[in-house]
Amino acid sequence: MILKIITFNAAHGKGDDGKVSVIRQANFLKEYQPDIVFLQEVDMYTRRSDKINQIRLFSEKIGLPYSSMESNIVLEGGYYGDGIISRFPIAFSSNYLMPKTDPENEQRGILCNKISFGTTKINLFSLHLSTFEDERILAIQKLVELLEKIDPNELVIIGGDFNVGVTRLGKGKYVYEKKEEYEEYRLLKEKLSKVENTEDTWFSALGKGCIDTIFFSNSIKLRKFETIDVKGLSDHSAVYAEFDI
Repeated sequence: MILKIITFNAAHGKGDDGKVSVIRQANFLKEYQPDIVFLQEVDMYTRRSDKINQIRLFSEKIGLPYSSMESNIVLEGGYYGDGIISRFPIAFSSNYLMPKTDPENEQRGILCNKISFGTTKINLFSLHLSTFEDERILAIQKLVELLEKIDPNELVIIGGDFNVGVTRLGKGKYVYEKKEEYEEYRLLKEKLSKVENTEDTWFSALGKGCIDTIFFSNSIKLRKFETIDVKGLSDHSAVYAEFDI
């Protein structure tokens, strides 16, 4: 079967115009008829997002009945983290907190879901890595440990904002350095294949770069992929991929 995947940093629904609306983001992504969507920077019940459960709203508007979200931090009276929405029932969900090198740095997590159809079992991971390289590498090492515990007969698909090349200089201040190879990707490529998208997926007044992508089991065949320009509905583009499962 063909499995359609999207990964998207929703920036809690905030577009370039300052308006916060996951409904218009969801309506845009719905046109691709995805089976699974990995989401990063999702709010649940925060004041800045009008106390909406954004993952549920994404699920409803895209038309995928199953959803999972885990909180990495408490924010503005609600929660903030990553999510997954799926056409298939979610049999298992867990969130693994990423290591931090400074207690003042933002807590991030690795959201893991497991789905199945027929005899096929797929482990899904949605992640939003740190803006500090040392923490990103520690997180990938943790992720590799999790991958090594998965039954070799099961499949893996990872979607996320990897923040490769990004360094946080201060609140709202970042610098981006493009490299031929990123250690974060190198470690994962020892286990998995990568969608080789190269178009910029992150845009800001301080920099831009290709930092969002998808990894997948070597036994899965990639049919095609595309970087989706979301027309200013977020400061990130989405990445779309089709697989033969």
